[in-house]
Amino acid sequence: MAFLFHSSTPSYASEQLSSHLSSLSTSPISTPPSQPIVASSSTSTNDIKAKPAHKLQNALHELSSSRSISKEKLVEVLESLVKTEQNGITIEEKSEIDQEVEAEVLGRAVTIVWKEILQTLVEKALELEEERNWWDASLNSTRGVGVYLLQTMPHRIYAALPPRSKFLRPELKAFKLPREALFKPIRTRTSATLISITSPFNLTRREMLSSRSELSRTRDEIAQKIGILASKGPNWSSDSTSTNENSSTASSSPSSTNGVFDAKSETERIFKVLYNVLELESVQPQLQQATPVRSSSSRKSKRTPSPPTTISITTTPSSLIDILRKHLPKTTESIDKVLTTHKRPSALTRLWFPALFLPPTLYFIASAISRNKEWMREQVKNGKETIKGFFVQWVWEPIEDIAKTLRGGGEGLGVAPTTVKSDQESLERMVLDLGRDYYHLSGPQLDALGEKVRAGDMEEVLRVYEKEMQSPVKNALLGSLVRTLLIQVQKTKTDLSLSLLSLDHLLRSQQLTFAAVGLAPSLLVLYGLGGWLQGVWRGEKRGKGRKRTYFNGLRSIERLLITSPKHAQELSEKDRGLLIVSVSGMRTWATGLSGNSRESFMDDLRMVEDPILGRGDKLRVIERIWRCWGVEGTRKI
Repeated sequence: MAFLFHSSTPSYASEQLSSHLSSLSTSPISTPPSQPIVASSSTSTNDIKAKPAHKLQNALHELSSSRSISKEKLVEVLESLVKTEQNGITIEEKSEIDQEVEAEVLGRAVTIVWKEILQTLVEKALELEEERNWWDASLNSTRGVGVYLLQTMPHRIYAALPPRSKFLRPELKAFKLPREALFKPIRTRTSATLISITSPFNLTRREMLSSRSELSRTRDEIAQKIGILASKGPNWSSDSTSTNENSSTASSSPSSTNGVFDAKSETERIFKVLYNVLELESVQPQLQQATPVRSSSSRKSKRTPSPPTTISITTTPSSLIDILRKHLPKTTESIDKVLTTHKRPSALTRLWFPALFLPPTLYFIASAISRNKEWMREQVKNGKETIKGFFVQWVWEPIEDIAKTLRGGGEGLGVAPTTVKSDQESLERMVLDLGRDYYHLSGPQLDALGEKVRAGDMEEVLRVYEKEMQSPVKNALLGSLVRTLLIQVQKTKTDLSLSLLSLDHLLRSQQLTFAAVGLAPSLLVLYGLGGWLQGVWRGEKRGKGRKRTYFNGLRSIERLLITSPKHAQELSEKDRGLLIVSVSGMRTWATGLSGNSRESFMDDLRMVEDPILGRGDKLRVIERIWRCWGVEGTRKI
């Protein structure tokens, strides 16, 4: 049953984290020369040979593991380093190896924090995109708007009712349900007037458009942040030409001397990017001056940059813990508020009207079952016996036969070799007696006759038989005719025994093959059933929904590449974030694929995400996906 468990496809953030940590492991790291190291007489000669502190060594070991580290484990490692800082150890008291190990630990930690923020934002953007697609599907038809109005009508009426304290008989008689209370007010002073002259259908459509617009706006904001994280992410490669970032990252790359990176400056640069993405006020003015975020309004009007504000930012374990425990949850909470307010109605709201027909449907079904109780019981019994017979007689028993054949050599016709040997010896004695009595043979002549009989040559007996047949009645009474006939019967019996013995050996040698052939049909049935269940579990057999997800996802990626500014050599941060979100949705879809199909499809998606490829090259990759995978994602042209 191992096929029921399948591994999900790796996310964009996970693959980028693995790449960045690999680059960090292979890049020579140095600490800033501005940090002096106080050498004493006891430690000046042993700094190189000394080992790093135990806490730093454990932290580096945890963060260098080949398996992905969870957010909780990262917080635990950072808290151990915070306790070390609280012991009062200053930078001047740390040895050179401690400073180098601490620089790599902080570099790995900030890279993992970068991955956690990127992964969280991508997941939230996918949720927003999923809700937005639901609104789009409902707005595409008049029926969808009408169904939504019918589904939400109980909530609207309940929200428009007065408080329970006003449910008195006089007031209840005079109460009239105001129309404007059923719909969200328009953002103008004459909302009641507009609502009174607008049809309920148009008001419902306006609400749906408002929710979709709010989800789109929030998704675009998150995509902007994802684009910033992707374009200004970690750059631990010592070779600037081999980096996978765009040209804007080169200006912010860490300083290097002879291929040796200053780990602290790169760590602080990533830390500032994280603060910029999380919109923390302590560094926001400085980062807006350094890396302004372009939007649709900023492309049209030029803003005068404000003077830079010098704020010192130091990457410490406590600041990384604050990001993971305080700032990132706040960002997630703000996105969840938008989702809660503008997401699709709940399942109960969408299904309350069809649920009205559930009781009568159940009643009719129960009545039909009660009327045909005996027939239903018989069919259930037959089905159980059929399934049991299949697994017992066509699967389990053939497997047992194969095991017995492998263990005991199988079973043949039951012919004993001693029986064949006895028949041969009896035939030989009968022929020798005939030769002694009829031909008067003795000594070597009898031995030669015995050799002929053992070789199967019955010429001497047939000569006697042919001669005796000249006078069959006389020789049957007085001659050797009956004797030669009995010898030939013994010869036939011996040949039959030999044939049966050979057939017995053949059956024993081929019994494993016969057992496997008998088991093959049931194995084919189980294989087909297992493949079908595997496809259902992974999502390959989910029909139109899966095909629609593939088709719409690929179309959104292609539309994004086509509508991006053609004069720009590279995608903007917002467009790149939207591209990463769309491709992440296709990564989730690729979980339903198996084997080499998944890997080849994932390679194409990685090429779409690759910032080195231009917009035209990515469009060619999309064309190849359409060509190789078709319009339904089934690899059927």
